Amino acid sequence: MPNLKMRLSSIGTYGVFLCAVLVLLGLGWTAPGTAVADTDEAPAGVDVSSLGLQPLTGPVAPATPAPGESRLRPGPEGVFRALPDGRGNTKVFHIVSREAPWTLKPGLTVMAKTYNGVVPGPALVVRQGDHVVIEYTNGLRVADTMHLHGIHGAPVAMDGVGGATQAMIPPGGTYRYAFDATQSGTFIYHTHGPEAMLDAGLYGAIVVLPARPRPEERVARDYLAIISSWKIQSASENHFTINGKSYPAIPAFEVARGERIRIRWINISAENLHTMHTHGHDMTVIARDALPLGYLDREDTLLLGPGQRADVAIAANAQPGTWIVHCHVLDHTEDDAAHPDGLITALHYRGAPNTLSAMGRTMAAMDMSTLSAAPRLALGFWSTTLLGAIAGLTIFLGLPVARMRRLPAHTVGALNAVAIGILVFLVVEIAHNATAPLEAAMAAWHGGGTLPYALAAALIGGLLVGLVGLGSVSTQFAKRGAAVADHPYALAMMIAIGIGAHNFAEGLAIGASAALGQTALAIGLIVGFALHNTTEGFGIAAPLSGRPTVPSWGQLAAAGIVGGGPTFLGTIIGYTFVSPLLSTFFLAIAAGALVFVIGELWALLKRLGGTTAFATAMVSLGFIIALATEIVVGLNQRPASAHAMSRQDVGQPAGVAREQHLHRDTLADRNVPAPTIRAVGRIARAWRSGNP
Repeated sequence: MPNLKMRLSSIGTYGVFLCAVLVLLGLGWTAPGTAVADTDEAPAGVDVSSLGLQPLTGPVAPATPAPGESRLRPGPEGVFRALPDGRGNTKVFHIVSREAPWTLKPGLTVMAKTYNGVVPGPALVVRQGDHVVIEYTNGLRVADTMHLHGIHGAPVAMDGVGGATQAMIPPGGTYRYAFDATQSGTFIYHTHGPEAMLDAGLYGAIVVLPARPRPEERVARDYLAIISSWKIQSASENHFTINGKSYPAIPAFEVARGERIRIRWINISAENLHTMHTHGHDMTVIARDALPLGYLDREDTLLLGPGQRADVAIAANAQPGTWIVHCHVLDHTEDDAAHPDGLITALHYRGAPNTLSAMGRTMAAMDMSTLSAAPRLALGFWSTTLLGAIAGLTIFLGLPVARMRRLPAHTVGALNAVAIGILVFLVVEIAHNATAPLEAAMAAWHGGGTLPYALAAALIGGLLVGLVGLGSVSTQFAKRGAAVADHPYALAMMIAIGIGAHNFAEGLAIGASAALGQTALAIGLIVGFALHNTTEGFGIAAPLSGRPTVPSWGQLAAAGIVGGGPTFLGTIIGYTFVSPLLSTFFLAIAAGALVFVIGELWALLKRLGGTTAFATAMVSLGFIIALATEIVVGLNQRPASAHAMSRQDVGQPAGVAREQHLHRDTLADRNVPAPTIRAVGRIARAWRSGNP
């Protein structure tokens, strides 16, 4: 028996040593994430290099026309026009969806999803009364359809909704869309696939010129302005273009004094609203969604929701010069350094100096650091370390249950059943937190991102370490002719190892939040995890309670250190170095270990009295207790998994991440989204309820 105790104590030492080794491996494993693009909040544990489109590096070969595509000619604002085939009133366009490199601005080129190799796709310009035929070929690697946005009166088979109006068009497949252009105005053709495909470039304009222009439609120049959003190294729309270009690559709208011009605004962003503002000029709205207005609508800031179009006339009656036109959602017009970017163009009067690009050079020389918000005050290292230790050591509050003596068998069984319920909840919670980043990364991969090999390896490797590691310990007992359930301290140490891996990930969240100045979040996590650890301490102690041999205080201390100590260790690591991949790895270890332990506890429960209705009720009680503690944790943090560390400062020292938080648009802190439909809906509901 003394030799057995010595061997079981060594299990605790081995568990601590294993945790330390895996921490060091994780630190060396996680590579810093690089981000050329502006970045919004990323799912926890996902490297930005797995999100959305990726910037291309090195020489990029120019795109060449694919066989059978319609020929293109450039338009005055940068939108290509497709040259139709056909005779008389029949206009035939050959449109091919395919991947092609596209440069949004100097230094930022992505492999976009395009129509005929350009973004936006070529404009299809026809006249009212024409019969329009689009011979569409799907050159992408995924099935897709095309929707004719705003075109009414066409057969339902032309509506382009896969499964509802037509079959999906497979890669290499073709489909003929046809309609009669009975209504003049501005329309759109675009993918009816997922958001990631739309935000990668699959859209274009259809312009139906009127057979008899109304007086307000008689203009000197007719421009297209297609506003779109992109997800580049981001889970959210974080780049914005007009006609496929970001400032300073967007050409100005050329005017001559005394002219009237028409701008056909189209917002094809999947999520974002835009408010386009013209300096020094009014816009007279002459049509919305291709419907002529019967009233005077004159404004200098035009609101466009996703999918909306507005045709405006502008009288060039101001002093000649360069008059800026931009989105007044300033998040759409600034880069990470608060310099001009995105949706900025101009009305440029011919003969006057074009100073559009000079604005960017001038503002780039400004020191924006003095305009930044005051930095958040981070918790000190020693304060954070002390609080992390407190959160971890509260696990000892639940351990004295193990020294309860002379308990009836049914009471011991009830205690073990409650422990099973607690551990089942932990497995559910841990599995969700560990797999959510991989699910998000796979969704991003389907949208054009990279396959998350490292994240998948961390998840699978962690599960194997947890399951196989404890399974090997069980095998050693079997070789000696005993079951793990016959050695309650060994079983308790196995539970402690699984909980310890989970608590290490919790510690990472505490440390990262404190280092990034999120003091309220850090304190909330500490309070919640402290309560959580108390419950987990009971889970460790349950197999030891009511046994003939009472565990010593030293044995309980070892179990408590293995189970709670990793919270302290994770807090130190999280404060100094952020690694979501490491967190995923340890959560997977915890899930694998606890799955194994639950099986052992279930076997013990059957021996103590069977799986009666009372035992089942006790399992449910344990689950509810764990759920209640998790609710407390959730009330003290933003809706994110426990290892949502500083969003996407992947592999960065926390000090660097703190510096990046000095501006709202920096790599780590661009978490204030632009107005979305959901946000507008919340505002509207608040006003209706009388609580704006």
